[in-house]
Amino acid sequence: MDNIKQDMDKTDRLLDALDDPQIKDEELERMLSDPDCARDMRLLEDCRSYFVRELLETDSDKAWGKFARKQRVKRYRRLLVGFVSGAASILLLLWIFRFAFQPSVQREFVTFLPDTSFSNVVLCTGDGRKVVLSNSKMDSLPGNIMVASDSGKMLVYEPVEPDREMEMHTLSTSSGCFYQLCLSDGTRVWLNAESRLRYPSVFPEGERVVELQGEGFFKVAHDAARPFKVKVGELVTEVLGTEFNVRAYSREDTHVTLLQGSVRVTDKVSAAEAVIRPGEDAFLREDGSFEIKNVDTDSFYLWIEGYFYFDNESLAEIMRELCRWYGVRVVFRDETFMHLRLHFLAERDLPVDNALKLLNMMGDMKITREGNTIFVD
Repeated sequence: MDNIKQDMDKTDRLLDALDDPQIKDEELERMLSDPDCARDMRLLEDCRSYFVRELLETDSDKAWGKFARKQRVKRYRRLLVGFVSGAASILLLLWIFRFAFQPSVQREFVTFLPDTSFSNVVLCTGDGRKVVLSNSKMDSLPGNIMVASDSGKMLVYEPVEPDREMEMHTLSTSSGCFYQLCLSDGTRVWLNAESRLRYPSVFPEGERVVELQGEGFFKVAHDAARPFKVKVGELVTEVLGTEFNVRAYSREDTHVTLLQGSVRVTDKVSAAEAVIRPGEDAFLREDGSFEIKNVDTDSFYLWIEGYFYFDNESLAEIMRELCRWYGVRVVFRDETFMHLRLHFLAERDLPVDNALKLLNMMGDMKITREGNTIFVD
């Protein structure tokens, strides 16, 4: 019993040492010279860190004060229970506090949410008219526009004279939607999910300019007299005739990837400029410069053929794409799996459960779906 009382007195002194910024260096050194005492002090400091990280208290000092007061209140009770040591009591209290403040709650890292602002594929014309292209009962299209009868998922602008009256159109896709577009000059565009393309119904004399948000693959009709430009915010990609992919769902993840021909990429903010060749990718860094590297272009092309394809990409990036395509919510409950890198191929036309089944065969993670939410554990 005397030994237990001594342990408790020592624990009180350690609590005082952690709470009192005026404690003398000599006293602190004396306490740390005792290996058992140093071990217990590290344990108590870990307890303090725990409260800073885990508890819901907005004031971490207040949370620590509660813990310290409870530690002293328990003193005489522990003296009656002769087999509990001071250090063991601290661990027990830590366990009790953890489950008291977090009863059966698993930490969640919500990484991706689908865009639910609208659904389907919508064409907005210059006069404010909106046409839902995925609606089989849609009204007739204006001007020189038609929907290709073979696929029903391709909007075609018939060639007309450049002096014809021009208006700006916008084609938007929601999550899970994919659409093709043939512009009036013959350029073909594949628009990925959650993307938007703004373009003229008829290209004027001079340059051809379109504006993109999201991801689009371009097969540009050659016209030496009229350069073709794709604007993404302040980033401009200029070509004469080529095949390339632009992915720009955010400025922090902006890529221009070339399959054929040659393109010039310019960032108007930093005035940086780069010319890339087939098989190269230009990535816009945070400082406004470009990182040019050779890539497997399948990663930036096979989506137009109906496949998910990832070459040594993080699981976070893979799940982001599944979220965007299937319109599901993704929750990581083990943050370490976000950085797991995989080689992954799956068909986009199949249900989401098919992709999840394949992913579960590739690592130690467990991926499940409950309704519209995917959990990664």
